Amino acid sequence: MKSLVTLLAAVALSGSVIAGPVSYKNPKQPVMPPPPPTGCECFAPGLAFGVFGGGIFIDDDDALGGGLLAEYAFSEYFAIQGSYGLYATDSEHHNFDAALVLRYPITSICLAPYALVGGGFSTNSENVGHFLVGGGLDFRIPSASCLSIFADAAYYFADRDTGDDNSTIVRLGVKFPF
Repeated sequence: MKSLVTLLAAVALSGSVIAGPVSYKNPKQPVMPPPPPTGCECFAPGLAFGVFGGGIFIDDDDALGGGLLAEYAFSEYFAIQGSYGLYATDSEHHNFDAALVLRYPITSICLAPYALVGGGFSTNSENVGHFLVGGGLDFRIPSASCLSIFADAAYYFADRDTGDDNSTIVRLGVKFPF
């Protein structure tokens, strides 16, 4: 009987040995909040609409204007953009573009340099197709629902042999993400 009581006591006490170490919190040690997220979370995929002001530079017919754009980002690095611009040249210059946007977000400062490659057409009393290559900067403001302020420039290669309608367009604007 004595060995049975000893065996039961050994089994009961061995459970606490297997349970692992006991740890107690220090009541004087302050509870630290979790660290804030690093960087900017504003370059997530999604849709954005924007407005811009700009200038077009064609030989001797430089002019100011503005326009609208829509952009859909597939990831933080790739997006497509469609834009319409109207510039006050001798006769109104309408510009319709579609471009692939390749960007590299620097999340620590909410800034993304980007490159534009695309094409479209313009009309200034005649329709002319064009290809474009350009680049710019996109700055996001996290405290303003990730509002974007952007500046870019693109060179437009006219789709004709003479090259008379080659131009440069410089834009400054804002984008509103959804």
